Amino acid sequence: MYMLVSYSTRYHRRNAAVISVDRIIRGCHSMGKSGLHINHEWTMDNILDEASHFHINSYIDVDTFTLFKC
Repeated sequence: MYMLVSYSTRYHRRNAAVISVDRIIRGCHSMGKSGLHINHEWTMDNILDEASHFHINSYIDVDTFTLFKC
C-alpha cells in the first residue's frame, strides 16, 4: 500500500520545522510521483527539490532488510 504525500505549504511557500533526531521513529521508502513519463532529470541529489508529491511505501523500511539479511 502506498500513501501519497506532498509538502506542507503556507502562503504558497514550503512550511517546515527542524526536529530533534531523537523524535524520529524510523525511516521510510519514498518515491517521487511521476505521471506516464518519468522525469529523467531527477537524481537522488535533487528529487526532494524537484518532485512535488511522493509515494510512501509503508511495507519497506531499513529494519525489514536488516532483519532478513542472510
